[in-house]
Amino acid sequence: MNTFVDSSREDREAPPPDPDGPVEPPSDPDEDAPDSTAALDGDGVDEDLDEEPLDPLDVIGRLSALLGAPSGIGVGDVHVRGQNATGTGATAIGTLNVTMAGAGGGRTWSELLSGMAVRHLADGYAVAPSDQQLDRRLKQRSLVCLSGQNGSGRYTAACLASARRHGYDRVGLLNAESPADLIHAAGALRPGHGYVLRLDEAGVRELDGMTLVGLATRVEAATATVVLVGDFLRRDEFAAHLVEHQSPAAADVFRAQLRQQLRSRCVGGCGDGCARRCVDLYVEDECATHPLLLAYLNGGPRPGEVARVVDLIAQHPVRGAELTQRLERLLPRQLRERAGRILDCADSGTDVAGFWTDADRRAFRISCAVLAGQPVVEIHQAARLLAAPDLPGAVPNAGPSGRAGAALDSLLGPTLRQAVLVMDDDRLPAGRRIEFAPGNDALRAALLDVAWEDWWLPEQLLRWWSELARDGMPGVRQAAAGAIGWSAGHGVQHALRVVDQLARERRASVRQAAAIALVAMAMQPPLRQRIRAELDGWAAGGAAHLRDTVARAYALGLARLWPDAALVQLRQVAQARMQRWQNSVVRGLVQVYEAGHAPNVMAALAEWTASPEPEVRLHAGRAMRILADRWSPAPREHWPELLDLARGGTVSLTDLATCWAGALALPGTAYRTWRTLGFWLNRADGHPEVAAYCLKLLSLVVDGREPLRRRLDHQLRHVWGPLMPHNTLLDDVRRLTDEDHP
Repeated sequence: MNTFVDSSREDREAPPPDPDGPVEPPSDPDEDAPDSTAALDGDGVDEDLDEEPLDPLDVIGRLSALLGAPSGIGVGDVHVRGQNATGTGATAIGTLNVTMAGAGGGRTWSELLSGMAVRHLADGYAVAPSDQQLDRRLKQRSLVCLSGQNGSGRYTAACLASARRHGYDRVGLLNAESPADLIHAAGALRPGHGYVLRLDEAGVRELDGMTLVGLATRVEAATATVVLVGDFLRRDEFAAHLVEHQSPAAADVFRAQLRQQLRSRCVGGCGDGCARRCVDLYVEDECATHPLLLAYLNGGPRPGEVARVVDLIAQHPVRGAELTQRLERLLPRQLRERAGRILDCADSGTDVAGFWTDADRRAFRISCAVLAGQPVVEIHQAARLLAAPDLPGAVPNAGPSGRAGAALDSLLGPTLRQAVLVMDDDRLPAGRRIEFAPGNDALRAALLDVAWEDWWLPEQLLRWWSELARDGMPGVRQAAAGAIGWSAGHGVQHALRVVDQLARERRASVRQAAAIALVAMAMQPPLRQRIRAELDGWAAGGAAHLRDTVARAYALGLARLWPDAALVQLRQVAQARMQRWQNSVVRGLVQVYEAGHAPNVMAALAEWTASPEPEVRLHAGRAMRILADRWSPAPREHWPELLDLARGGTVSLTDLATCWAGALALPGTAYRTWRTLGFWLNRADGHPEVAAYCLKLLSLVVDGREPLRRRLDHQLRHVWGPLMPHNTLLDDVRRLTDEDHP
């Protein structure tokens, strides 16, 4: 095995020029890196440098803690139709390609849920009294309206009814700007599949009798079924299609959900021989009969609310007095009462020389909820901005000299003090930060609810968060952005107006905050369709900074939630000249790839490589270079990940060769890509199967591409040969450069 050396700057200079050189790589290895300081030729200028890239999983994790909800659900193959599709008409992503007329101009989305995701829903499902009626109606009609309130379990009931009718791996979701748009999008429905379309209040109003008839005809012609989910309570004209959803008993939902969450865990200290009998005992004897839980479940909470309580219990299963204490903290009624006491400041305790008013304490406490995990000094600064936004001057410190600990306790009050941890952190100038203790994240959202409804006008809070997102430190900006996203659940139009303003900022760090807010909004299922349509408009024809914010949102985690839309909208954003100096498009593509959609990503990149637009080709080359640096995990660590996926048939070898050819030929990515290819050949030496696939790939890369064949010969003579003199694979590669090679 040879060692591929990347040593001194002299060794890293480009090889001597190729006399035939139509594909000359740059001599500077950093030439293909985005330059965030460059002018953007009228498409916008960044007035600050980007911060360190955020980990999308960390972003989603922090937002999940604030929102008190799971981050999303995986999807499989996808259709996209309308103006957000690539090119004229419609283009499907993945293995299915559908072309449709552009009638109506509306936008629709169709995506298949993975069979695993649907089975996961079924495992924790409590049978609803209306399920049998829904099953009968689906056998009689191709289009059914399932009526129920939000959070009643109607969506899960519709998905599982479709699964019972067609199979677990034949359930899809539909989204549409208007129900009428689906009449012109019947090609997006696969035969023998069942689909669910959630309609908000506006969608239900728009649905009239003729639209329903037309949609039913289209669905029947496609030999599919569609369940419309919404509140159809006053739509008596739909009686022939209507099923009234009846929620299962809250206690049944609780038992089913908790068993599903704990089914693979031992909660009784049974040891290696645990048969999970302890789970049944814990659910029935410890939880379902607990007086606090009994009172809560007998109050008739909606299944969605019960599921959130189950999530909190399942995170850390406890018993006896510990369970009682946990329930007192997390049950919705007790939680809101607790948040109300905290912001009412009735528990202020002993003040330190009358240093703060109740308004100061209240502002500090809600700042703790918004800025959890941030330094104490930043929380003070934010509280001052909320309590006295028009007063100039410095923020007061933690209190009189020598009494900082007591002062902080007075600001927090005993109830909130029990729920938070004051952490010493030598990395911070002031040395301390405030975090919510494990199991208390739900209190953060409860504090925001009480603040929103009881203490401040929504406009005041949104203005406060907007100022923090513009002028705060990085962690403060990100936390404020999460709060703006949270607020969309209470008023999406107001929240979107704030995000639109942030997204138009010339500072990249502020646009990053806007992107985080969009991710937070997208993580709330009732907002999904509204946010998706908004992003579609920005990506298709928005200002340069709006398009940049779309790319940042996908790079910060949205691509993991919506991989289907990501590939379409990132393609539109990539056309903007501004993106030549940004890397968000590539990071978004990598997120889709890491979410398990490698075939779709490689197919899309192969298409991008042939684009007539240079910026699109540049992003395809950059993404290919990044993905080519990934290696399979042990015990296949000698395989490049992309090549291993091609070997298994997951990724098309032809698509892979097309992407390689584009990246190797493009001046902006050629230097690093040729070096990566050399490293592939270095690692393949001594591994016959890897070497064979490398040769097969290279043969496809140079086939019909004479400039690349000459460049390959150039690399062999001047770069790889001197660096890897004992690599026997290079002899086989050299044969590919023969003029007579087929």
